[in-house]
Amino acid sequence: MKGMSEKDVVRMIPVSLYGIVSKRLIEIVLETEKTDSIPTSLAKSILYLWQRDQLENETGIEKLLEAAMLVEPDRTMAFFQEVGLQELVITLKETFS
Repeated sequence: MKGMSEKDVVRMIPVSLYGIVSKRLIEIVLETEKTDSIPTSLAKSILYLWQRDQLENETGIEKLLEAAMLVEPDRTMAFFQEVGLQELVITLKETFS
């Protein structure tokens, strides 16, 4: 990621939306056919956090966001647009371009 770190990007998401963001990012990652784009270490981190019910905290969202942007950047940004986080979409475009 160029510019901002994943942590910085995640901090732009209101904590009140962590639940819905986590759920949707999980769906994006699981529904993609591009799973081979996710590094094994990232997949293991997500699985570890999932087993401990920690995908709705800052670290979980950070890992899910990283995976979602690797496999489905357009769908990921479209979701954030839908929930009204336009500023986050702009940052993601700048960061991941």
